[in-house]
Amino acid sequence: METCLICGELQDFKHYEGYNICTTCVDIMEDVMGEYLLRTIWKSEPKAHSAYLNYLNNTTRYISDYKKISQKSNKHTKEVSARVSDVLVNGSDHPSKRRYFEHMQKVLEWLEETPHFYHYYFKDYYVCPTCNASIFEKYTRRDVGDWMVVSCSECDTVIKKYFSPKSV
Repeated sequence: METCLICGELQDFKHYEGYNICTTCVDIMEDVMGEYLLRTIWKSEPKAHSAYLNYLNNTTRYISDYKKISQKSNKHTKEVSARVSDVLVNGSDHPSKRRYFEHMQKVLEWLEETPHFYHYYFKDYYVCPTCNASIFEKYTRRDVGDWMVVSCSECDTVIKKYFSPKSV
């Protein structure tokens, strides 16, 4: 059995093709990537009076959606890592929360050393699988209980669902 690239524990299931990452790290990765996806696309959420200006900005400022995904990945990793470090230094005495944040720190360190993983992770989320609209131009976000749902604003196809932790 393989070991996890991030934490060194045994890999219980193959979640990502070509990456040996255990379920615990994958769950934390989903939390980190969910926040990153929203931070990357939030300015593109369609607004009635500015949709055309957003379209022009998004299509001329970035060569491609692929480049847009990675443009601020390093900044995001560092910002979340700083928040996690703060929680670890000043934060929770609750053992399970502490373990979560310690494990999250390992995931963030691995992401910082492996920035190309952002491209791998988001490769299927650049466009809507149903109508091919760019996720950067046509999306909506709604919170459903503890879940954040990102959908295509053109055809309402769910693009990605994330469990939305409120702690970090």
